[in-house]
Amino acid sequence: MAYHGPATRGSKSINLLEPAKNKDALLPASAVRYDFLNRNVSLPAEKTTYWCEAFKKPSINTKQHLVKYAPVIQKGNKGVVHHMTLFACYTPFDESLPEHGYNCYGNSKPDTMIGCGQPMALWAVGGEDFYFPPDVGFSLGAEGDPTYFILETRYDNPQQRTDIIDNSGIMLWYTPEIRKYDAGLAEVGTLVGDFMMIPPRQKSFQISGICNSNCTQAAIPPEGIKTFAYILHTHLAGRKIHVRQYRDEQLVDVLAHDDNYDFNYQQLRWLKKEKTIMPGDSLIVDCFYSSTDRASLTLGGIATTEEMCVVYIYYYPRSEFATCRSLVSPWDQFSILGMNESLANFDVESTDEPNHWTKLLQNAEWTPSLTSALQRVQLKGENYHICQKGDASQFPELPPLISKYPSYVGPVKDRVQDCLSSNASTVSTTVSALEMTTTTADNSANSQVKGFTVGIIVLFLIQMCI
Repeated sequence: MAYHGPATRGSKSINLLEPAKNKDALLPASAVRYDFLNRNVSLPAEKTTYWCEAFKKPSINTKQHLVKYAPVIQKGNKGVVHHMTLFACYTPFDESLPEHGYNCYGNSKPDTMIGCGQPMALWAVGGEDFYFPPDVGFSLGAEGDPTYFILETRYDNPQQRTDIIDNSGIMLWYTPEIRKYDAGLAEVGTLVGDFMMIPPRQKSFQISGICNSNCTQAAIPPEGIKTFAYILHTHLAGRKIHVRQYRDEQLVDVLAHDDNYDFNYQQLRWLKKEKTIMPGDSLIVDCFYSSTDRASLTLGGIATTEEMCVVYIYYYPRSEFATCRSLVSPWDQFSILGMNESLANFDVESTDEPNHWTKLLQNAEWTPSLTSALQRVQLKGENYHICQKGDASQFPELPPLISKYPSYVGPVKDRVQDCLSSNASTVSTTVSALEMTTTTADNSANSQVKGFTVGIIVLFLIQMCI
């Protein structure tokens, strides 16, 4: 084998315990491919850019099912394109939308974008092609289905180059062979914004998003929904993410978890077994961050150096369950920082940099007591909730979504470690049995048999516990 050379080496994160891909999910012969590709995007000299392009829907007049999608990464731009989201829009297509796209979160964002709040297809660095289950597809072309689409691409340009042109995107395959269920996608976690605060020099700081029971009661049908895949998302400081499911104030399941989160491995992950979410359930998304290498406060936001805490969940049958997120009260956080009086001179809504309220945080001295106080607010403070349908409209029958962090929610446990510990007696009993049944005639051989058997049991327990 020829030496690969210094320019053709690297590393990639993989999950050796990921459930096997759905081998029955073969692409039907009737499937048609349709591409959503950026059109010669010239990246600005900025470290992070979110670029949006609008696309009309495929020319179909009858119901079809989206059954597969895959990324298209322009050659040479693999290290620049970090993730892409194809949003479904439910308002009439606006012919005045910029032909060659716009900055997703800049002043040029069209007002008509308000109806484009539901992700339909997701890809991030480390991800691969995604097939829907054999009996599930995302509905296109029928009444109430998306009218057009927005492709949002996040670019990382740490060297702030101005010579990068990109035509990456997402390609879809859809078929007239209608499957049994329509798929839906929901996002849970925290709202993205400046009011999400992570103090510097912290080994582990927890921020939690709440999808409360009022929202699931209104959005999920009586028979419930079944989840089959998910994607976890934080930025560089993220270390662990858990999604816990509560029913009648009791923990019933851990829908998703990763105790070794990698920003560069954001693959859509299949559940080993489908899990059911019922109306009235609560979902708690717990994100843990390490800021030991940071000397200043980290705020929530879209940049790589800012943070998010979001989980996207694929489910069926499709319902109005689309967005269920929360934010800890800014005023509770300002209170422990002693900033409420100072804020009287600031416009909290202002984006004018010299007058922005975040300037006040630059003078904060992050002592252990202040950091502990902020952590308590995150886990015990008042939360503001957002509960929206796919077209970004609210549920009118819901009461005001303001509540305290649920008192019945306990601390996050290391689920795998707890499971292994509870089964430690199985390993011990097996070892004792091996020692009783093996003879001393060949200690070396017996030792190898015993070690091999124990190893198999441990591997089985790890697979069972995840």
